[in-house]
Amino acid sequence: MDVFKGLKNTHTEIKRINGYLKEVVTFLDDTGKPIGHVINPLMVELRLRDVSQIFVGAFLVASPLCFTEEVWNLSVSLKFDNIYYLLASSIVIVTFFVYFNFYRFKLKGNIAEFVKRIIAIYLITTSSVVFILFLIDKFPVMTDPVLAFKRTVIIAFPSIFGAAITDYLK
Repeated sequence: MDVFKGLKNTHTEIKRINGYLKEVVTFLDDTGKPIGHVINPLMVELRLRDVSQIFVGAFLVASPLCFTEEVWNLSVSLKFDNIYYLLASSIVIVTFFVYFNFYRFKLKGNIAEFVKRIIAIYLITTSSVVFILFLIDKFPVMTDPVLAFKRTVIIAFPSIFGAAITDYLK
């Protein structure tokens, strides 16, 4: 059974409600009179709330990994090529995730926000990982910068996904 079977028209507009962008879909009857509305959040702007959610998601995943000796040992033994593959695959996967969950059908006019969100996810996640590693004295950037970079990438790989997913939750 199609709930909207008798409807011929809908009218869609974007409005700012309580400071947030919303997509308002108005359902019209055969005469053009509005008979109902559906309000969907538009998550195309990066706001302070989004930044805090990204931070929490990154910390949620990064915290236990930073304290794991297996990750410390893996960062010593993993080849640099694999580190670049981890980095590249996380960039591609998160870009697709952000596109399909935030900007699909809404990318036009929001390309700068799209790029800003992806960069924010990476910078906040990487900063969180570096901060935790620094606090537990496992970020040897002065004595072994390559090892510090490898640890950051290995731990940031799953943390970036946690950050993106918590950013998506509203």
